[in-house]
Amino acid sequence: MEEKGMGFFKKIWTSIKDFEKYEEFAAEKLSKAIKYILLITLIFTTIISIAYTYKFHTVIQDVKEYISANFEELSLKEGKLNVKQDSPIIIENENAVIPIIVVDTLSDSVRDEYLDKVKLYNSGIIFLSDRVVVESNLLQEEQSMTYSSITSSEIANKDEFIKLFADSNIYYVYLTFFITIFIYLYIVYLATNFVDAFVLGVLGYLFSRVVRLRLRFKATFNIGIYALTLPIILNLIYAMVNTFTGFTIEYFQWMYTTISYIYVAVAILMIKTEITNQKIQLMRLEQIQREIKEQEQEPEKEEKEEKKEDKKEKENGEEKEKKDKQDGDKEAPEGSNA
Repeated sequence: MEEKGMGFFKKIWTSIKDFEKYEEFAAEKLSKAIKYILLITLIFTTIISIAYTYKFHTVIQDVKEYISANFEELSLKEGKLNVKQDSPIIIENENAVIPIIVVDTLSDSVRDEYLDKVKLYNSGIIFLSDRVVVESNLLQEEQSMTYSSITSSEIANKDEFIKLFADSNIYYVYLTFFITIFIYLYIVYLATNFVDAFVLGVLGYLFSRVVRLRLRFKATFNIGIYALTLPIILNLIYAMVNTFTGFTIEYFQWMYTTISYIYVAVAILMIKTEITNQKIQLMRLEQIQREIKEQEQEPEKEEKEEKKEDKKEKENGEEKEKKDKQDGDKEAPEGSNA
């Protein structure tokens, strides 16, 4: 049964450091375990979405500075971007915040070769005639926004275009980006966490049979959910570091999976040990109860034996007395005849 008063954050701390509590997690209602994974995924997704939105903000500001320094003539009319160019402009710099920028206002659609080229870098931006496309390894897919969704105003020159990035509409773009990325990531991470918990539940169920511990699948599924706590937190830390530094760990996903497997295995072994100890304590208690009962019965037994011996002695005495009497009767006539 779940410990009374154990709140969400206490569950997080307990599921990380206290394997003994997994017996309580296994026994709690499935609805509570599901509520836990929903909430921890919500917190995880919110933090990641804020980080991605901030990163998106820095990218937009860098784009603004780049346009100000490198573009001579541009305008935006009827949702169409016009840049003075005779051919597509491709700027590549691996050390820049935005390693690649593509400007092609001669095209009305996203060209696959541009996306393939941008995907060779951590991030990149493609300016087309009717939209801007942002590609990043932080995102599961590219983000495309039309200029008309950003502003309904027409822009006659570069200075007015730069002012667009300081307009209140840009905050609407940030908010739209945050909501979009939040919904998308929450669905993806929640589905992933449930699949991971299900797999851990199945493996935990099989492992419990191997160690001769009969647990229901609901119990092992609960264990799988709480076993994901530390991996989820580590994944959050890794995502934050990767977002702001670009640092990557090649086999992080293997580490993520291994930690959750270890937690499930150790938790099941701890539950088995606890149950075994309970059985041993029960056997000892039964033994003590038997000994106490025997000690209580011993005086009664001794008393019965004493009574039995007294009765036997009394019977022997009566029998002896009777025999002596009979012998005395036999001797009396012989004396009188003499």
